[in-house]
Amino acid sequence: EPSILDPRDEATSDNWVERNPSMVRLTGKHPFNSEPPLNRLMHHGFITPVPIHYVRNHGVVPKGTWHDWTVEVTGLVRRPAKFTMDQLVTEFRSRELPVTLVCAGNRRKEQNMVKQTIGFNWGAAAISTSVWRGVRLRDVLKRCGIYSRKGGALNVCFEGAEDLPGGGGSKYATSVKKEIAMDESRDIILAYMQNGERLAPDHGFPV
Repeated sequence: EPSILDPRDEATSDNWVERNPSMVRLTGKHPFNSEPPLNRLMHHGFITPVPIHYVRNHGVVPKGTWHDWTVEVTGLVRRPAKFTMDQLVTEFRSRELPVTLVCAGNRRKEQNMVKQTIGFNWGAAAISTSVWRGVRLRDVLKRCGIYSRKGGALNVCFEGAEDLPGGGGSKYATSVKKEIAMDESRDIILAYMQNGERLAPDHGFPV
């Protein structure tokens, strides 16, 4: 499944990002939110090729290089740290897992046919399975000395690099409970590879 510099992106901030032209665009040109034609998704079976993995973007795709990117761990940890991508790869044991991701709005088009929602019209192809490789979040947090729950550490918060549209300097963020992040039986990773290749920009490059 090839990717190209799509002419539809020329006048946007994402004009440097290569994309598969068959992807169904759901929110106009920008931000890029898309799913593959369902028959193409089904054709490839269990593992979804990266170019037709569904995309959910909230704004501009951030630019960065492998060598200048860092992952910063701050807050309720004894040893705040910044890790380069090379450090993540060389200093921590990697894990590789087949994981299915599905957008919460998958098949919303059908919901909207019954009763209009506030979401846009996802079809049935906002679901994809890839083999992801990365380092365990638990290992990184242990290296940084995360505090106990009694010490006030309740959640692990993740914050993206890019500012969201609308100004104000707000960034996309999410979180998981600290107990989940540190659970040995959970496979939470900081992923840097998808299907044997470094992440594509639309899927979080570099991590």
